[in-house]
Amino acid sequence: MWNKQFSILKQRYSINPFVMASFRSFVASELMSIKQNIAAVRNMVPNNIKLKPSERRSMFKLNTKRHEFVEKAVQFMRKNPNTVPSFVDVMECNNYVHLYAQYTELIDELESVKTKLEDAKLVIGNEIMKQTRAYFQNSKNASESGNELLGKIYKELKPHYAVGRNSKKKVES
Repeated sequence: MWNKQFSILKQRYSINPFVMASFRSFVASELMSIKQNIAAVRNMVPNNIKLKPSERRSMFKLNTKRHEFVEKAVQFMRKNPNTVPSFVDVMECNNYVHLYAQYTELIDELESVKTKLEDAKLVIGNEIMKQTRAYFQNSKNASESGNELLGKIYKELKPHYAVGRNSKKKVES
């Protein structure tokens, strides 16, 4: 019976060696280099702009639908300078269009890196949870079979395991 339970656990919580083989810890110098590069980017971006949520909501949004409008309007302003009101700075608009494109490119790149980091973190977390859950289940089964040491371990782990959607609300008496 125990062998059957073990094989079920092994099958259910098997570790994918191909997934884990592609991960390694960062060397301290690599981690420091990554953080320095992030700090360099942070220092290049204007840090005096701190918008409140209400300010963000109230601003005009330049999105992909409106981008063509902006480019055409700037193009018309350059071709027909006599039609531009005195309070509109064509050079500034032109510079901002270019800057906006640069920011968009950088944000896309950062989001790509962020997604890769989040995916790797999820896979690593999943692998950790599968392994530790297998240990927990093994402790539970051994505890039920009378193993005192694993029984103590199981009792110690049990309150920490039941988190999130698996947790049950404690009834106060």
